[in-house]
Amino acid sequence: MVDIRFAGFGGQGIILMGIALARATVLYDIVKEGDTVKRKFAAQTQSYGPSARGGQSRCDVRISESEIYYPFIDVPDILVVMSEQAYRKYAGRIEKASMMILDSDLVRQNPSCTVVRIPATRIAKEQLEARIVANMVMLGAVQAITNIVSWDALLKSTLEMVPESTHELNRKALDKGRELGKEAAATCAYGG
Repeated sequence: MVDIRFAGFGGQGIILMGIALARATVLYDIVKEGDTVKRKFAAQTQSYGPSARGGQSRCDVRISESEIYYPFIDVPDILVVMSEQAYRKYAGRIEKASMMILDSDLVRQNPSCTVVRIPATRIAKEQLEARIVANMVMLGAVQAITNIVSWDALLKSTLEMVPESTHELNRKALDKGRELGKEAAATCAYGG
C-alpha cells in the first residue's frame, strides 16, 4: 500500500492531481499476465479551506493491490508540497523513511526525509507560459519519480478530466514534469 498526500493552496489544482492519480490507478492501470488481469485499488479523500482560492488544499490518495477498507491517511509515504503554508502544516507528520516532492520555487525548507525538488511553477510559467499547469508539471514528475501508476494510465485519466481545448497544454506540462522527474529519479529512487 502506498499513501500519497498532495498539498498546497486553493487554485493550484491540488484536488485535480489526486483525483487524476486515483482514476488512473483504478480505471486504466491494468496489467494482463496471461489469462489473469491484475487491477489496483485506490481511495481518494480531499480537504480544502473555506476560501476557494488561496485557502489550504489537500488531497490524499491510497493505492493498494488489495481492497482498501479505510481511506484516510495519517502519515503519507509520499508528500507532494506546492506551498510553504502546506509544508508547515503537513511536514511535521512525515517519517524519515517517507519522501517529499517539493515545488522548489515555493518551498524552501530542508526536511530530514528523502527530498526531491521540482521547479514546477517556474517551468510552467517560463517554459509553458501558463502558471496554471504547474500542477500538471508536478504530477508528471510524481509519476516518473515513483512509478506508482503507468504513464499511459495517468495521461489518459488526466486528459479526460480537463477541457479538450487545454489537452495540448496539459500534455506538454505532464511531459515536462516527466522529464524533470526522470532526472530527479536518477539521483533519488523511490523504493515504495
